[in-house]
Amino acid sequence: MAILLDGRKLKEKLQSKIEVILKDIPDNQLPILGILQVGNFEESNIYIRHKLNVATKLGIKTCYIKLQEDATESEILSSIKVLNDKTTGFIMQLPIQTKNVANVDYLLDQINKIKDIDGLNHHNQEANYILENDSFLPATATGIICLLDEYNIDYKNKTIGVVGQSKIIGKPISNFFEQLGIKVRRYDINTKKDDMHLNDILIVATGNRGCISNIKLKEDVIIIDVGIHRLENGKISGDVIIADIKENISYLTPVPGGVGPMTIIGLILNLLKSYDIQSKTNIYKRIFES
Repeated sequence: MAILLDGRKLKEKLQSKIEVILKDIPDNQLPILGILQVGNFEESNIYIRHKLNVATKLGIKTCYIKLQEDATESEILSSIKVLNDKTTGFIMQLPIQTKNVANVDYLLDQINKIKDIDGLNHHNQEANYILENDSFLPATATGIICLLDEYNIDYKNKTIGVVGQSKIIGKPISNFFEQLGIKVRRYDINTKKDDMHLNDILIVATGNRGCISNIKLKEDVIIIDVGIHRLENGKISGDVIIADIKENISYLTPVPGGVGPMTIIGLILNLLKSYDIQSKTNIYKRIFES
């Protein structure tokens, strides 16, 4: 039977450590999490509430700017400048709801590189995460690495397949592993999958339920399922249809309760890393000490 990688349990463990550490910091020196939202997508509203609630629970201050739908590029740039000045680190919640912006990447590149805690501007997307201490792996990818480390999975000596190459998860986590010298196979919608059975670890982040279905996998494969889908019966499922996998699975992230809870804590970890860079402290390192 597969061992479940419990993201909820690890999230609570890390939150408890962070809460204790932050209590030693004077109120006027606490990190400040910034969020910029453009529009009123309900899914974005839910994500933002979760992020703000976790930050508040931990004692982290917040600065939340919400612009109306179809805000101008000038208004968005002005808000980015405010958050660059006032916060320790911030995110621009995607997608933005406006027809007045031709290039979202241009906006992301206006975020100070050491405050880009979503890891989405060009500096972070093209960074060497291992050698550049001022770079940020996106939050979900950070959460996945934390889960693997927590369960002592020696990914440095395994072959890893990454299905989906988005700039939020697939591409940066592939880069991270390759920079460690790990053999990585990248898959997207146009990639043949006849060698998928050669991977010890499979990270699936496509947003397409059933993308891994009736494909031969390695015996005792480790599956990290990033997808989340609400089925007609109300249940939540990932990208992978586990019932279709014939081989034994050694470790598995459940959906829900696996990668999902780690995404927000990954963002908080990046915020504290940014705080360390700017304040010359070692909070981030202390979180992972026994």
